[in-house]
Amino acid sequence: MKADRSEQDQVLGRLEALERIVAGMERSIRSFADEIRTRQIVVVDDEDHPRIVGEVFADVAELRLELPTTDGKPGAELLLFAVASTHPGPGELGPAVGVQLRAQGRALFELDAWPDIDDAWRPHLHLSGA
Repeated sequence: MKADRSEQDQVLGRLEALERIVAGMERSIRSFADEIRTRQIVVVDDEDHPRIVGEVFADVAELRLELPTTDGKPGAELLLFAVASTHPGPGELGPAVGVQLRAQGRALFELDAWPDIDDAWRPHLHLSGA
């Protein structure tokens, strides 16, 4: 029994729709080779400990290199940060860029820079004693 013309047209229409969907999926998959957009990326070690964490929250971008937690205490970490604008509060921050070394949950060393009132960027060094 031969299919009538309307059935053939329906099948062809469905095939064309499927081809468009597959082509769209192929474009999406190819785009991953160029760029992935996300707010956080976490790279873990063989024991599933976060070791590299990159994230953006509000207007702050951070990249942290972390040592694993031991005995429930946070491990040391190296933090690279960039703040886009000024945040009001007791410790005004931003715009600023910097690097920080943290151990046992506190900053031991920080080198950062931000513009002074004359818009010239000034470096600042902070050291914390034992």
